[in-house]
Amino acid sequence: MATSLAQIIADAKDLSDLVGNPIVSDSTWRRWINQGQERLYRLLVVKAPARFHSSAPFTLTGLGGNTVALASDFRHLREGGVTKDPSVPSLRHTLRRFNFGERDAQGQLPAWGAGRELAYDIQGSNIVVEPASLCAGSYAYYYLTGPVPWPTGGSGDGTAIAVVFEPYVDFIAHWAAIKGLLKEESGESAQLLKADLRDMAEEIQAEFNEGSDPATIIDLAQVGGIYWP
Repeated sequence: MATSLAQIIADAKDLSDLVGNPIVSDSTWRRWINQGQERLYRLLVVKAPARFHSSAPFTLTGLGGNTVALASDFRHLREGGVTKDPSVPSLRHTLRRFNFGERDAQGQLPAWGAGRELAYDIQGSNIVVEPASLCAGSYAYYYLTGPVPWPTGGSGDGTAIAVVFEPYVDFIAHWAAIKGLLKEESGESAQLLKADLRDMAEEIQAEFNEGSDPATIIDLAQVGGIYWP
């Protein structure tokens, strides 16, 4: 059974011997646990980024409708991570990313394929596809997810931690417990938990490794094409 936020809070309080102690509010515990989850994520994603793979389909309508908002859990776009017509094998095509300085040069630069190539950029929290006048159609983007913070007000206390983090939930509880001990000015106890946390981090990084996540150089001319007719 997956571990809920409420259970992690209880574990952190127990580790820090602060059960029933009002010195730390529950909203603060939740904030610290979000920080611990983020720190755990950073340990894991560098070891096996493919474990955080996700995708999102989207549709563009053309001029005035050439942008789509990124997912709430979006962290990084994967290499060559935008595809046109992803569900049509004979038409699917990898879009290249255009430089922002090229945004008004469509049809005037060889890189734009004489105005025929569709290309994308990430601007703020959106994907933008140009030329807008030619972009109508179906797409998908492929990205690495990141943890979405739990609400600090308590509405998410029953929500389970993501499956990928479940084996390492004790890391998050220790992170929050150390914060609690430091607030309570129990420095010696905090140091003991810090030593445990360092050992956990080493074990996690040794374990969370995926040989099936190759770091190869991809030629987009071979796998996705350069020019889109």
